[in-house]
Amino acid sequence: MSSRLIGPFPVHGPWTAVGLTRGWFLAILGLSVLGFVVIGGPVWRHPREGHFLRIVASYTMILPLVGLALRNERPFPLGRFVAASALIGLVKLVVTALLLGGIALATR
Repeated sequence: MSSRLIGPFPVHGPWTAVGLTRGWFLAILGLSVLGFVVIGGPVWRHPREGHFLRIVASYTMILPLVGLALRNERPFPLGRFVAASALIGLVKLVVTALLLGGIALATR
């Protein structure tokens, strides 16, 4: 997919360093961010309340999804599993912090 103003989506990126495809990386990241947004009710309805449940659940779902993405590797790549989970967790931290900060500012 490309246009005159925007080039194609990159095939190589931080996901290749941890052994994931772009599709798996973005799917796991998207599902975990979606989990953060909807677990315990929509985050925009309660932007200043406690978020412990949504934080724990959204980070916990990363682990089985990364395991699913790497399921066909033999022997199972434990190092890449840890690296991919950490990378997705760090990217998710930035995305959800910006999202929650924007929602909190917009609902003042």
